[in-house]
Amino acid sequence: MNQKLTVIRTFIALFIISIFLLSSCKKDQLIVDQEKVFIQVDHGDSGFPYNSGWQLTLKPDGIADVLPTGDIVWRGTYKISGSLITVKADNVTYKFEIISKTEIKEKTYGTVLKLQ
Repeated sequence: MNQKLTVIRTFIALFIISIFLLSSCKKDQLIVDQEKVFIQVDHGDSGFPYNSGWQLTLKPDGIADVLPTGDIVWRGTYKISGSLITVKADNVTYKFEIISKTEIKEKTYGTVLKLQ
């Protein structure tokens, strides 16, 4: 009887651990199956022609174009891991939090970008 109880407890413990491990694996919250362009939502017209606000373009092949304000677009690569997009361009790493399928937020400044 004692041995059966130990086997049952072990089985239950392994079952709970399995469920925990499977549920902790996050699926990517954003799938890039076509080019997606995100632009800053709260950027007003400053009257300065070279101040366009943030823009991020994600391409299906892992290529990204990032415009961190100003007028120079940097080409780089990106990875999506769960709810985080990491863009590496010109020796700089940009991180964006995925809010929804149509909105992302730049992590350092909190700038919100919306799918165009």
